[in-house]
Amino acid sequence: MNSNLAPTCKKMIGDYWVLWFAISNSYSVVSLEFEGLLDIFLSSNNYNTFSSALPIELSAAEKKDISESLLNYLESCNQPYVLPDQDTIALDTASRQISKLYAFEDKTIQIHYSSESVLKTIHPAIANYCKALSDINDVTFDIHLYNDQLCLFKNETLITAVPKGDYHLVQGKFIMHLLCELHDIEEQDWIGTLHGSTITDGESSILFIGKSGKGKSTLCALLAAHGFHLLADDVSPLHSKNQHLYYNPSSISLKEGAFNLLKPLVPNFDELPIVEFNKIKGQLKYLPTTKPEKDHYPCQAIVLVNYTPDSETILEDISVQFILETLIEDSWLSPNPKHAEQFINWLHTLPLLQLTYSTTPDVLREISTLFKQFNCRQ
Repeated sequence: MNSNLAPTCKKMIGDYWVLWFAISNSYSVVSLEFEGLLDIFLSSNNYNTFSSALPIELSAAEKKDISESLLNYLESCNQPYVLPDQDTIALDTASRQISKLYAFEDKTIQIHYSSESVLKTIHPAIANYCKALSDINDVTFDIHLYNDQLCLFKNETLITAVPKGDYHLVQGKFIMHLLCELHDIEEQDWIGTLHGSTITDGESSILFIGKSGKGKSTLCALLAAHGFHLLADDVSPLHSKNQHLYYNPSSISLKEGAFNLLKPLVPNFDELPIVEFNKIKGQLKYLPTTKPEKDHYPCQAIVLVNYTPDSETILEDISVQFILETLIEDSWLSPNPKHAEQFINWLHTLPLLQLTYSTTPDVLREISTLFKQFNCRQ
C-alpha cells in the first residue's frame, strides 16, 4: 500500500529472507511467511485489496491487526539515520597530552591522545608498533575527549564524535582509516568493518564471531599458537572489489579468564602488560601475532563461537538470523546500495556455522579439518 517503504534489496538465505532498507541502512531477517505478507501488503493498492488477499478464515479484526503490524514494521525500518551535528567541534591542540608514533612497514602514524584513559582505547592493541617520536609521519590522528564526547580527528579534520560510552565506534572508525592508509584503499571502497576475528591458514580464511565472553578471541589466540595466522582481531574489513577480508594489525585482546590457558603456549606471555580499561572488561592482555603472508584472503565460512565448559565439540549449521544478530552489532556497514547488495550476496555464498567447544585439542582438530575441506573444494 506504500511501495516507498519496500526494502531496497533482499535475498532468501536458508529459511529466512534478509532485507536491507537504504534510508536507515538497516538489515532485517524475517520468516518466509512474514515476507510473503509484506509482498502482498506492498503490492496492494489499498487496505481492501490487501484484506481480500488474506486467507478467508481470518476475521476482519485479525486482518486489521496484520495490516497495522506490517505498516509499523516498515515504518520502523525506514527511520532515517541522522548523524549528530559535529560542525561545532574543533580540534584543540592544547589537549595533546600524550603522543605516540607507530611504524607499520612503510607507513608511520602519529596519534595524539588527550589522557591516559583515552590512550587505552587505541594504543594497547597497536603498542608493539610504537617507536621513538619523530617529526616525519604519513598521517596524524587525534583522539580527544570533549564534554563526554570522544572525538576522532585525522590530519586535524573531525572524522567522528560519539558519546564516550560508545568508544567502540571510535575504535572501529580509527581502524577503518588506519586500514585505508595501510592498504591504499579509499573508505568508500569498503563494504564494511565486521565485528569478528579472522583466521587464515595461508590459503583462505574463516570469520569467527561471537558475543563477549563466548571465547572468540581465546580461540583465535589458540589457533595462532598452533600454526594458523591472525588476519584480523575484532574488526575484520571486507573489501568491495574482491569481497576478501583484509589484514588488521591490531593484537588479540584477551580477557583474564584466558591467561592460564595461553600462558604455557605463548612465549613470554607473562611479560605482556596488563591493561585495565574499565570494570566491565576487567584485566586485559594484548597478544601480538605474526603477519600472514598476504594482506587479504577469501572468506570460506562464518562461525559463531560458543565456548561452553564441559561440552562436546560440535560444529553445526546455524541460521542467518543468529549470524546477523551477532555480526551486525558493533559492525560498520556501508550505506552504499551496491555494497549492501554485495554484503547480502556474500552472506548467501558462505556456510554459516556454530561451533560449541570446551577442549583445545578437539577444537583445533575441528578447525583444521574445516580448512582442509574448504581448500579441497577450491
